[in-house]
Amino acid sequence: MERKTKIATVLSVTIGLLLVSIPLFAHHGTGASYSMDQRLTLKGTVTEFRMMNPHCQLYFDVKDESGKTVHWSAEISSVFHLAKAGWKRDSIKPGDQVTVILSPSKVGNPAGVMWTIVLPDGRKMERDDGREAQ
Repeated sequence: MERKTKIATVLSVTIGLLLVSIPLFAHHGTGASYSMDQRLTLKGTVTEFRMMNPHCQLYFDVKDESGKTVHWSAEISSVFHLAKAGWKRDSIKPGDQVTVILSPSKVGNPAGVMWTIVLPDGRKMERDDGREAQ
């Protein structure tokens, strides 16, 4: 193989690998979407719990001051962290009455990033469950 061809091949492979790896650096910070310095405490009824990556999700209904049902969602930690702490897909079930402490969406949507969920039996799921001490 000619020297120019080898250089072109190495350069092409390097550029290709860089282009393919760009999405790996695209992870968002929670501070971009949520008001991390604020906390809301909401009591509601679970409609769905999704234990999936990249973030587990909790969907729950809350009655507002006028009695209208508001459908909320809360972003939770990863499957890895929750599973490491002993949580399972059926740890939270539709119909469960929960208390959720979250940082709300910056744009006012009924969504947030979860800090704590208190389950009907009193167990708590914390945002950092299963993570090593930093």
